Amino acid sequence: MRLTLGSRPLSTSVDRADEGRWAYRPDIDGLRAVAILLVVSYHVWFGRVSGGVDVFLMLSAFFLTRGFIRRMAGPAPVRPVTHLLGVFRRLLPAAAVTLVGILAVVWVAYPETSWRPVWEQTWASLLYSQNWLLAADAVDYYARTEMPSPLQHFWSMSVQGQAFALWIVLLGVCQVAVRRWGLSPDRVVGGVFGGVFALSFVYSVIRTATAQQAAYFDTGARLWEFAAGSLLVVALPHLRLAEAWRAVIGWAGLAGLLVLGMVLDVQGGFPGFLALWPVLCAAAIVVSGTGEGRFGPTRLLASRPLRAVGRDAYALYLVHWPVLVTFMVAGDGADVGLVGGLGIVVLSLLLARALTWAVDRPVRAWRGGDSSPLVPVAVLAAAAGVVVLPVGTWQTTTWLHEREVEARAQVMNPGAAVLRDTALAEIPADATLLPLATLLDDEWVQLERECTGDWAVLSEELQGTCHESPHTARARHTIAVVGDSHAQQITAALLPAAETNGWGVVHLIKGGCSMGLDEPGMDERCDSWREAAISLVEQVQPDAVLTVVTRSDAGEDDEKVRPGVERFVDRMAAAGVDVLAVRDNPRFAFDMFACVVDAVDPLDCAVPRSASLADSNPADALAGPGVSVLDFTPWICPDDLCVGVIGNVAVYHDDNHLTRLYARTLAPTLAEQLPAQFG
Repeated sequence: MRLTLGSRPLSTSVDRADEGRWAYRPDIDGLRAVAILLVVSYHVWFGRVSGGVDVFLMLSAFFLTRGFIRRMAGPAPVRPVTHLLGVFRRLLPAAAVTLVGILAVVWVAYPETSWRPVWEQTWASLLYSQNWLLAADAVDYYARTEMPSPLQHFWSMSVQGQAFALWIVLLGVCQVAVRRWGLSPDRVVGGVFGGVFALSFVYSVIRTATAQQAAYFDTGARLWEFAAGSLLVVALPHLRLAEAWRAVIGWAGLAGLLVLGMVLDVQGGFPGFLALWPVLCAAAIVVSGTGEGRFGPTRLLASRPLRAVGRDAYALYLVHWPVLVTFMVAGDGADVGLVGGLGIVVLSLLLARALTWAVDRPVRAWRGGDSSPLVPVAVLAAAAGVVVLPVGTWQTTTWLHEREVEARAQVMNPGAAVLRDTALAEIPADATLLPLATLLDDEWVQLERECTGDWAVLSEELQGTCHESPHTARARHTIAVVGDSHAQQITAALLPAAETNGWGVVHLIKGGCSMGLDEPGMDERCDSWREAAISLVEQVQPDAVLTVVTRSDAGEDDEKVRPGVERFVDRMAAAGVDVLAVRDNPRFAFDMFACVVDAVDPLDCAVPRSASLADSNPADALAGPGVSVLDFTPWICPDDLCVGVIGNVAVYHDDNHLTRLYARTLAPTLAEQLPAQFG
């Protein structure tokens, strides 16, 4: 019934449709070009997502499924393991070279604060798990960054790699069923991936509605887009449309794809039901090209310029994002503009052509006819080694340097102690500023032990937010630190006194959720978390609770007591729990750590205290029986000047959080301000 590949189609529409799913489709290469050009242009000029990635996900499954179905019932069935190795043999080498190039650029041109995240994301990208790392960061209060990662775009390739592995397993099972029981390949594949589509689509809609940022990177919420590509392969022979109708749906699909990013906020609503738009548009274009089409978009898509871009689509996706982010880093986040954007696009096209010519094409061609699994294994091992060696060496040498610096830190990095003993102010010329830029992620104060005993968490709201110091259950005094990340950071000043005196310290911390009971939180669940935390404190009744009671703002001097904190104080008084009311530290409109690292003189980054704090401490209004006010302002802003470095220790690790190292040097000041019962 069918002729061989490349023959002219038979006269029946069934033959033409069937030919459309096996023959080389230059129009699909053109569709890939349209998709990647949308991705690049929207990234460069609009800072939005176009839906082009969704097209790639669907088409990747289309081609993978097509290859399986064609051979399922034939004399040479697909060998799943060998096929999977072959898939990654085609994908990994170009990705590995890109990763190495990004590492080199980051080492030369990026601030050291970005090194550690880039290392972590390099490993995740190499292991096709980048999407899960980004999904975790998307809902992590402590993972906020002003500049995107040059490796962020590897999320979609990670999703693709995971889906490929699953698809090979499912298609392998389908092949066994087809060959053992003589079933129709189309029916078996259609049934299996119809089920995958339904389950994943429902999950995607629910997940997107409840946690869109995490859903965007969630493989489970994306599988239905792959399943749509597999179902399209099954459906093509049965879609017998007249040429006029194919032309209409083809142009409609192309137009819909082009306007998608302008009409919808793709990043804010994907990948739920809105992602049907690009998937259906791409499917319409593929259907339109099954057969001769004089009036549809097939000829345009099959044109030489678009096919040339489609040929380099994978490489262009790999290189365009790091080129864009590097431009932004060099320009301190400035908009790229029309001319700069054109330069980014042209450079990306040139790099993509070079990557395809020098890496992708030779690797695909090398011993292409050799069916031995040793060939792809060798290619994969070599590609992985190209990445592992430089990133491993870089991490190791940096780690050794960190240990060397830390060994000298006590003498050369006194921090706030220089404000007490001027003799300590003579810092050796070769002293290194701490914390090191590569160790900023370690500057969050963490009590690693989960709460136990009376503090054991029973409510769902407090899960993962209650931690305690060792021996808290047997401690003579216990202080509970409750609130947001500012309360968390000042805990570093409390810990030395607790360690010396054998006190217990409990952390009830949720980023963005202060004890200002009427203050909006960073998280919609702040109110329920606050109530659960306060109830636990009321139940256990520690000796005191420490929290930050005022709020400062960058560039404003209207520092105020946090709305509703008086009600929190009243509840603690009713429970017989003393309150250690801490004044907030200053905040800035810029990254203070980045400023002092880049500045010739750290004083160039200094800001007057009045630019963030009130003339008098608003927390003083709360002072009274059972409430002690703790104010560290003279030790953070000596002589009313808020500086970024004191005693060769960075005071801040971003625009508003104290470093753990500096806060720990405030321990004597905190001890002096504690009430008498803690003496």
